[in-house]
Amino acid sequence: MGAILEAAMEVQGVFLEEVLGSKTKIRILYTLFKRDKESYFEKELAIACGSSVSEVNRQMNSLVEFGLVLYHKEGRLKIYKLNPAHFLYKPLKDLFTVSG
Repeated sequence: MGAILEAAMEVQGVFLEEVLGSKTKIRILYTLFKRDKESYFEKELAIACGSSVSEVNRQMNSLVEFGLVLYHKEGRLKIYKLNPAHFLYKPLKDLFTVSG
């Protein structure tokens, strides 16, 4: 395991597996970190990740609750973006940049 990942797992007692607990979450975070877009509608994020909208919605709820992802609504549309102020933002950005 890389030093960045190990450091991220120890920060403030939060275990990274809670953030990356599913393949869908990994795909979502990979998409959010690797793409040039700042924010995504829920449906376009699902398409980019190759997942259903309902699965993206289910996984995004925990990422939003954890604070790593921010969201707001425009009418009935949910719009998601990464929270650069979150303490895991930089380690995860480094991880997804190195791994991709």
